[in-house]
Amino acid sequence: MTSKPTKAKNEAFDNIFNAIKNIIFIFSQALLEICYGIKNGAIPYGPPVIWSALFNLAVIFKIDQKIFRLCKMDFLYPGTFIVFVIYSITGASLGFIAWGLIQSKRKSRMMQNLTECFINSGLKSATGKLPGFISDLPVDEFVRELIVTNAFQPLSKFKEVQNQIGSALKIYVDDITENRASGTIHILYSHKQIPRMFELGENIFQPKHQFVIGKNRIKTVFTDLVQTPHLLIGGQTGGGKSTFLRSLIATLYKQNTNYEFILIDMKGGLEFQLFENRKRITVISNIKNVKERLTSLDRLLEERFLLLKENQCKDLEAYSKIDSDKIKVPKSIASIHHRAMNRLVVVIDEAAELFLSSSRSTISDTQDMVRKVIRLAAQGRAVGIHLVIATQKPDSNAINTQIKANLTGIISFPMSTLGASMSILGNGRAKELPNIPGRAIWKNGLDQFEVQTPYISPDQVKLELDKISPLKDEETHEKI
Repeated sequence: MTSKPTKAKNEAFDNIFNAIKNIIFIFSQALLEICYGIKNGAIPYGPPVIWSALFNLAVIFKIDQKIFRLCKMDFLYPGTFIVFVIYSITGASLGFIAWGLIQSKRKSRMMQNLTECFINSGLKSATGKLPGFISDLPVDEFVRELIVTNAFQPLSKFKEVQNQIGSALKIYVDDITENRASGTIHILYSHKQIPRMFELGENIFQPKHQFVIGKNRIKTVFTDLVQTPHLLIGGQTGGGKSTFLRSLIATLYKQNTNYEFILIDMKGGLEFQLFENRKRITVISNIKNVKERLTSLDRLLEERFLLLKENQCKDLEAYSKIDSDKIKVPKSIASIHHRAMNRLVVVIDEAAELFLSSSRSTISDTQDMVRKVIRLAAQGRAVGIHLVIATQKPDSNAINTQIKANLTGIISFPMSTLGASMSILGNGRAKELPNIPGRAIWKNGLDQFEVQTPYISPDQVKLELDKISPLKDEETHEKI
């Protein structure tokens, strides 16, 4: 028979062992969250880095030692070098550890709520089985992906109770998809909501070079043609691609009176009708005219480089700071119109129609046009020539990889296949976007997040354009 002291010792040992096991589990979960957060760019680095800097300063100036002494806990202060190193590393990492613990606690709370949520939503199979939790990982700084088993229930069943899931878990569900091969349901969600509609309104009035990308979960996102000289816009019909092009062109045109635009529309000019017959805008829809214009742009690129070199300028920004009477013009391009060197925005809509050989263009002509666009993409930034390429087919057959590599800003509207999403973004985010017109992924360098792109009606665009540039035909009529 086991003595009472021995039994008490065993119970105490079990309690200590369980406590250590729980602590290790909690910290391992926090460490996993930190790893996932770093991998997906979801950690808000500001607070942890500030804490780390403050802690290191406290250690350097021995402020931490004084705090221990003040609290009469100086006996706990590390006395050996190894313990001091562990203490320093742990203390400096506390900001990240705290973030990981908060995230793991949130996950734990979600797991507890999931069972009750699925029961109340009627997500129980005929055999009484409920969907099981698999993972809850960050996708970016604002979005997470919850993965559960489907419990032999169709995707439609989960979609029916989407609002109930969101309310029960106190989250905003963006989309629910399934992976039939693995029998899992993927729930994209956030704790902040993106507006379903973002009207451009007064945002059309932007500083020089700047334009609106869209609204994310916390702010309106802007960029400009100096930071983001070229853009790639992809998406299926009806996703919002044409509306975004309309707002982009209208904003840049209105706020930059020295900008010139060449709009190439391979759908017969239908998308750019609003911009036809305006000053500083040329709309081209004929393949022969496109070839001629690309040839003249190639020549213009060369001439502008000679002009920059003659004036010892590395780019257009440096050139624009030279007084006009001090500008040197090489004899080979001696022409007064080169002195101004205005920024030129070249927009190519339905680029696949231009870059793929068809009955309208021979293989050699197509290859020549692709070469010229590659050069514009690679060298246009310095001389103020900017490319905006829009397409439904972002794969390498439609958009040359050398062109794509130089299109630094990417806006992807929903894509129907994982392959198309991978082609434009390098991941499956565009395939997972909710079916909301104007919803897109904005990628610029390492930054990548979901936005609601701005909406501006054709009537509003026409009204704004008419204020500063009446149609050429109307202007001629008024003069007569």
